[in-house]
Order: sequence, then C-alpha cells, then structure tokens
Amino acid sequence: MQQLQFQIHRKAEFTTLKVTGPATLGDFVAFIAELGEITRTHGDKRLLVDLLDVENQFRFTDHFLIGEEAARHLKHLQRVASVVPEAEITHTSEKVAVKQGLQLQVFTSMKQAIAWLTH
Repeated sequence: MQQLQFQIHRKAEFTTLKVTGPATLGDFVAFIAELGEITRTHGDKRLLVDLLDVENQFRFTDHFLIGEEAARHLKHLQRVASVVPEAEITHTSEKVAVKQGLQLQVFTSMKQAIAWLTH
C-alpha cells in the first residue's frame, strides 16, 4: 500500500516540500507535526508546500483540524504557502491557521505562491 511521502529541497529564499500519495487525516496530522520539527531543527523561515499530487477525501471538519495543526506546529515560520489543485481549494485550513497566528496562504498556482512567499 502506498503512503504519504515527501521530499525537501532547501533554497536560499525558501524551502520547498513536495508531498505525494494518498493522505488520511491521521497521516496528514502526523506529517504536519513532523514537518514542524524538521523546519525548526533546520532553521527554515519560509516554506512552500506542493500538495498537487496528494490524494485525499478531506471534509470541512478535516480542513479545520489541518489548519489548527498547522498553526500549532508551524508558527515559527515567517510564511507558509501551499499549492493545491484548483478543484480542492477551500481556504478553510488557511482561515483557521491565520486566525491562530500562522502566516499561511493557499494557492492553486505555483507562480503566485512563490511570488507571495518571496515578497
């Protein structure tokens, strides 16, 4: 059975995280916690999360929890941009995370995400 996987590439301006595979809510929450530890350890400041190749069936309440977990584990980052397929954008996790102090913005365009992340 395939699992959620990720690859990290560090650049001068920001760190890129490419996430692929099927995602359950439990996997995704654990992944966010692990990502918090990794980015804190490496002193990352800005993060681009590419979620274009993630398969999920997340509901509204799942997106709400993802936003809470992102705020809890990633607040040490200056900015987080995530890129999702256009058909899957809800902005729910973004709104929850921002209310809890995380500078997170969700995009459907990699170019727009990078522009926001680096300005």
